[in-house]
Amino acid sequence: MMIETTSLPPMETMTDVREQVDRIDSEIIALMAQRFACMDAAARIKQDRNVVRDEARKAAVLQNVKQLAAAARIPVPTMAAIWEMLVETSIGYELQKWDQLRK
Repeated sequence: MMIETTSLPPMETMTDVREQVDRIDSEIIALMAQRFACMDAAARIKQDRNVVRDEARKAAVLQNVKQLAAAARIPVPTMAAIWEMLVETSIGYELQKWDQLRK
């Protein structure tokens, strides 16, 4: 599994580093907004509230993240923990959206 990354410009000062971190954080938030838009769509598409939580899908997502993290040579346990929280947050968000759509 190949990870596609963008090369970073040379960083010679802490200002350079901080600018890159801020840019990356902005990109991560934009991607999270897209991920949560997918949760909005899932809440709209799923007709049964009981299928919002899908443990098999959660396990597959977490396994995929572990493989991606390993391929990217970043800490697998840390990425797994972050994604565990992300998936649980996403499930809660989707349940809330599901309920709002059906009031």
